[in-house]
Amino acid sequence: MLFVFFILIIVFAVLAAFLSASETAVIASSPFRLNQMAKKNPSASVLLELQKQMPVLIGCLLFTNICLLNGMASIATELFRQYLGPLGLVIAPVVVSALTALYVEILPKIYVYQCPERAALFLVPLLQFLKRFLFPITLLMDRIAHYSLSWLGVSSTKETANTLEDLRGAIDLHAGSGIISHERAMLGSILDLSRVTVSEIMVHRKNIVSFNIDLPFEQLCEYLLTAPYTRIPLWKDSPDNIVGVIHLKTLMRYLQKKDKLKENSDIYSMMKAPWFIPETSTLFYQMQLFKEKHSHQAFVVDEYGSLLGMVTLEDILEEIVGEIRDEYDVDFPGVRTTPQETYLVRGCVTLRDLRRQYEWNFDEPSVSTLAGLILHTCRTIPEVGTVVRIKEFEMKILRVHHHQVTLIEVTPMRSEENIQ
Repeated sequence: MLFVFFILIIVFAVLAAFLSASETAVIASSPFRLNQMAKKNPSASVLLELQKQMPVLIGCLLFTNICLLNGMASIATELFRQYLGPLGLVIAPVVVSALTALYVEILPKIYVYQCPERAALFLVPLLQFLKRFLFPITLLMDRIAHYSLSWLGVSSTKETANTLEDLRGAIDLHAGSGIISHERAMLGSILDLSRVTVSEIMVHRKNIVSFNIDLPFEQLCEYLLTAPYTRIPLWKDSPDNIVGVIHLKTLMRYLQKKDKLKENSDIYSMMKAPWFIPETSTLFYQMQLFKEKHSHQAFVVDEYGSLLGMVTLEDILEEIVGEIRDEYDVDFPGVRTTPQETYLVRGCVTLRDLRRQYEWNFDEPSVSTLAGLILHTCRTIPEVGTVVRIKEFEMKILRVHHHQVTLIEVTPMRSEENIQ
């Protein structure tokens, strides 16, 4: 009889250990990895379906595990009582609890946690069997548990997961385990495309290189051919009234066929109509439109139809991969360091560029540029020499031109200064 009881204890302990390992394996298995593994392994697809019914599955595992542990404890207590008398009733719970915690709960879970997906796939047949065999009981227990929570005023409804935030958190979590800073920045920028608007990255209308379409044709061609861009806007009466865009390739083809350039009207036949988009368009949506329309350039307008700026496909790509420069770009990033460990920053530099380049975070989504942040904070146009403190930064206004803050000296304050 002693041998039979001993064998039962071992069998119950082994089964309970498998169930404990199964619980950890199912919970710790990454749905993203399983989704990739499902393309080659059908068991991964089954495990994904089991994860979708996690409350019922965990109920099956816990119910079976508790039955096994209670049976093992009862048999062990009876054995201790037979051989040690009343003292065995005191010793049995201590010994059984210690052995159960160590060999049934802790060791299996530690082992499985190192490779949860592989262990879960191995245990899929056991999980399927328990779910089918105990489904009515665990479903009833699950309903009772939900009813009890609602009676206590606790909501048992699972909150909708934010997939983008999950991905962002995964990127930040693994940044220190192999993902270099450039790759991390690129992945984060891709996720930002759906919430950043074109107004945050556009070239302001004051900085758009454009020409008057009414200029003499020869003079206009000279300006166009010396411009550092291939797609150049043309305006009429006012720089804010964009009437067309000319591609230098089209102009060069025309010039090869013509000997004399006299008629201004020729430029109208060469240019394309401008494409206007609202300032609220997101980068992700605008990139899709660029692909559909086979276009690389669009002009941003506000709700009243007034021109705000220009955005190109290259601008959106630069949000992902960083600054893209060619031999015709003007190499002026807008930030210069000084020997005094301060930064001279142009007012038109965007907060997003400062955050990506120097990890300066101002948490101010309503403005796009550093000058806009200062105006938003001061609520007035500051004079030269004004010092503004924003978060952990001290900013001194060095230059104001036509009511626009054009140059700022930025000094990151040390932690000791912040405390004072």
